[in-house]
Amino acid sequence: MRKHSFVYTIIEDYVEVDAATKKQIKKIKLTDDKKIPGMNQTSFYDKNKNLDELINKKIGHIFKQLNFKLNHCWVQKYLNYSHHAVHTHDPKGVSFVWFIEGSKNSSPISFYDVGYPYVDVNTPKDFKFVPGTLLLFPGYMPHEVRPNKTDNRLIVSGNLV
Repeated sequence: MRKHSFVYTIIEDYVEVDAATKKQIKKIKLTDDKKIPGMNQTSFYDKNKNLDELINKKIGHIFKQLNFKLNHCWVQKYLNYSHHAVHTHDPKGVSFVWFIEGSKNSSPISFYDVGYPYVDVNTPKDFKFVPGTLLLFPGYMPHEVRPNKTDNRLIVSGNLV
């Protein structure tokens, strides 16, 4: 009999969000997301060359070190009580989230075992909201943001190839 173990890696880094970067991100046009219940504002549906260039300039070196490149990224703003239910991204890729603006009361991001909610063998892995935190994770890893407790939770998220 053979025993196999599976390991899922979440890479955590910190990249300072300077005032100029925050200002540029806040200029990105956001619209109410009618397709995802509970979500507030996003730029997901509109590819933005300026945002791509900014992300590559600020955190692209980290992607490059890991042999990844940016495929698609977007801004999401969570207001009071908004959330993003359990979901995954491209199962063959790697995804990221960069915490831009918020407070200790901004909702954390929670990661679950692959197969969740049908397979639930561990407690979720929560990452508290600290501006500047950058997380890279397998696109197939289920994750969510529970209802936000502030009017200000701003992130950039995306997919890498």
